[in-house]
Amino acid sequence: MSPPNTTTQAVVGKAALFGFVGWAAENVLFKDRYSAMWQGKHVPWLPSYAIGGLVITGVEPYIKDWPMPIRAISYALLGTGVEWVGCQIDRHLLDAHSWDYGESDHLARATSGCVDWKHTAIWGVLGMLTESVFKK
Repeated sequence: MSPPNTTTQAVVGKAALFGFVGWAAENVLFKDRYSAMWQGKHVPWLPSYAIGGLVITGVEPYIKDWPMPIRAISYALLGTGVEWVGCQIDRHLLDAHSWDYGESDHLARATSGCVDWKHTAIWGVLGMLTESVFKK
């Protein structure tokens, strides 16, 4: 048997880390929140954060020389995009309604509660934190 692909290990490890840290942060910031379901059990892991973290770390090498505010806005937009796509999958393919930001602001109203400005800002901050932790 050949040794495992370290690139695959790195991706799986980062996805596990981002998903768990996102779940923990949601629970600290917003109290008792949700977790992913797997075989009928709650798992302390959120796929939106796992995928969002992978997107951010994947994009970082390409935008690392951009000014900091532009990078933060880019991370905010990318993370929000991942969250919106996840919401569409959740609601239309899985026939679930795992989260809903209600009508908390204009963005939430325009997206049927899939994303909001507060979480868009959080994605920008998370992108900058992730960038500093995973600097190459």
